[in-house]
Amino acid sequence: MQVCLVPGNEVVASQLLASLDKESRHRVTVCRDIAELSQATATPDVILIDVQQFAALRENEPMVYLRLSRRSRIIVILSSRELLDAAHILAFADAWVFEDINLNRVNELIDLGVEGHCILPRQFLSRMGVDEIRLTLLPRLTEVEFRCLQLLGQGLNNRTIAEGLNLSEAVIKSMVRSVLAKLHFRNRTEAGVFAARQQHALHSARQSDIRTGTDEARSA
Repeated sequence: MQVCLVPGNEVVASQLLASLDKESRHRVTVCRDIAELSQATATPDVILIDVQQFAALRENEPMVYLRLSRRSRIIVILSSRELLDAAHILAFADAWVFEDINLNRVNELIDLGVEGHCILPRQFLSRMGVDEIRLTLLPRLTEVEFRCLQLLGQGLNNRTIAEGLNLSEAVIKSMVRSVLAKLHFRNRTEAGVFAARQQHALHSARQSDIRTGTDEARSA
């Protein structure tokens, strides 16, 4: 089977090539980017492509994507942390490989992808598994956004949050929208339930940020 690898970084590429070489079931070529992929003369059976490269292919070269998707199985490589960010484009791929979970099973995942199947790691099928991904995204929030999330977990409305933080209700409304977007919540209720369920983890994350900030101030 002919496999074309379009990696995102050299470390993952090396790991993938080592895993693919173990069983020697596939003939592997490497394209540095989607431009090289689109110009390739031979059509591979499988395209193993980094999620950022895949997003660029979908957004910038839609006709190339359509041509390739008709002839090849497309398997996206991503990390578990990128799952929520990439959810909107993953449906356009045939299968996924998680570089931090099942990269060593890439041969098996390719075979399944060719047959139209995809393995989804068990943790993503549980509420707590998705929570763990969102917890890794907390550094995206500003200090005020983080506090808004905690207060949403207490079931407070925008007016009450605004009064508690001494900000306008309009500002809090904007902050809540930003929290929903950055952590991929569908609505404020989902964000509030998450914050209530993970209040201890949020508190720990907050304390860790405070300690890190204090250490940095002392170093300065």
